[in-house]
Amino acid sequence: MVLAAAAAVPLRAMAAEKMAVLVLGTSDRESELADNVTEVVIGYVARQTGAEVAGKEELRGRLGVTGERQAAACLDDLSCLARAGVSLGVRRIVAGHVGARGRQYLFNLTLNDLQSSEVTRRVFRLVDGGVEDLVRAVEDASAELFRPRVEPGRIQIRSEPVGARVSVDHAYLGVTPLVSGALIPGKHQVRVEASGRFPWLSEVDVMPGQDLGIALVPANLPRRRRWPGTVAYTTAGLGALSLAAGGFLGALSQLSPNGSTRAEIQDDLEQKHRLAMGANAAFVAGGVLVLVSLYHFIHYGADIFGSPDGDR
Repeated sequence: MVLAAAAAVPLRAMAAEKMAVLVLGTSDRESELADNVTEVVIGYVARQTGAEVAGKEELRGRLGVTGERQAAACLDDLSCLARAGVSLGVRRIVAGHVGARGRQYLFNLTLNDLQSSEVTRRVFRLVDGGVEDLVRAVEDASAELFRPRVEPGRIQIRSEPVGARVSVDHAYLGVTPLVSGALIPGKHQVRVEASGRFPWLSEVDVMPGQDLGIALVPANLPRRRRWPGTVAYTTAGLGALSLAAGGFLGALSQLSPNGSTRAEIQDDLEQKHRLAMGANAAFVAGGVLVLVSLYHFIHYGADIFGSPDGDR
């Protein structure tokens, strides 16, 4: 079985070097499959990195192994790979295993840095489908092996007063002073809020491998006055009651006069006149109270409702 290499997205050219690639089958039955996967990886590495690549036979000879089990044991031993790498003159080796389960393929690839004796990247894949699907998955995995590693960043936040609540990208992290966990480099929304104060909200740019320090002073978290809300809602309530009372008294003043005699009718008219005057006074008082309430709602809206953008 021969696997044709699928098209891949070019990577940034790397400095020329010599590398080695060896993929083994999980059993003797899959040795041919492993050889073909090795060739796909070799082709990808050669095209995308410009490196000279040592293949299976050359690497096997340097490892000094003959059977699959011996070779597999060496793939899991960095010291064994290092000895072969020194002999071949390579600094990095791509190693892995592949196996078939019905219509599924399972493979893994590792990129080993022999100079530092570290596995710099591991990739595991379970592939449903045929050979073409396996080829695409192998090339995608190869691209992931050589993708530049992006170091995360962090945010350190201090505030006066301390104990302010911190959220990053709408996720609550804790209270100040605080050091966030690892964050993907790039822009993040930070919100800091304390009881009785306006919140601080800003978009910050986290750099790879760096800590971004944020120090908030009281001016960044200004106090939020409570009395304007009390005045605004109280005067609004009293204004509504005054207007309602004015409407009720006005309705009573418009009723037809009652009485069986002229004197009784005259008394009732005078009473309705007093009710009308009371209604007018209630309307005036209600209007004044409503205006006072509106003034406070407009002039102290930020204190009552909070800053519109949460950034003061």
